[in-house]
Amino acid sequence: MLECVTDTHAPVSLTHISRTTGLHLATTQRVVAQLVKRDYLKNSTSGYTLGPRVLPMSHTFVVQDRLALLAPSVLSELTSHTSLTSSVFVRTGDRRVLVARIEAPNPLSYQFPVGQLLGLFVGGGKVLLAHAEEADRQRLLADYEPIQFENGRLQDLDALLADLEVIRETGVFISESERRRGSLSITAPIWAPDNELLGSINLVADSWTTGNSGIVEHKSTLMQASQRITSQM
Repeated sequence: MLECVTDTHAPVSLTHISRTTGLHLATTQRVVAQLVKRDYLKNSTSGYTLGPRVLPMSHTFVVQDRLALLAPSVLSELTSHTSLTSSVFVRTGDRRVLVARIEAPNPLSYQFPVGQLLGLFVGGGKVLLAHAEEADRQRLLADYEPIQFENGRLQDLDALLADLEVIRETGVFISESERRRGSLSITAPIWAPDNELLGSINLVADSWTTGNSGIVEHKSTLMQASQRITSQM
């Protein structure tokens, strides 16, 4: 139920929660009432939203999770060295979530808060998709539908598969104006010492100030930052 409310920026109705979770409306009403009572959900005339009780849970994740603890210091050094915005994402279900971010001295035209959810088929999300377990990746690709990028390019399944192959061959993915026009990023995977995929680390810039060749110059620095996290896990 909490996931159902998290997946939208607008309040949701009891009927929507019931339909999404597959629970009977009466059962949904009883459970939701308890969540409201405990401040996990808030109820208004517009519907249900998350309550303040979830905030301490977010903080607890940040102080308990090893990657979330290590990321800020590594990203701070990475941004200091490159003067670009840096971020760390981890996979959650079929999406990715931002767990740490350091803004560049000259901030981007847009900003993401920690906790921002993004997909796996666009931009740096493809790095997590490329290195997913084969069966999991095939499950995700089975229902894939072409995506129209902000740069006008249509990404069909063949184009997506080609990008995934490039990622496995080069170790990084460079995205330009896919999710947002004028946005340029380079993303690398983060591995655990036992070669388990932990997440991804990236650098983001405005394409009109950095350019493709400019961000490629930071590939080795980005890879070193990823390896530094691995060595400290």
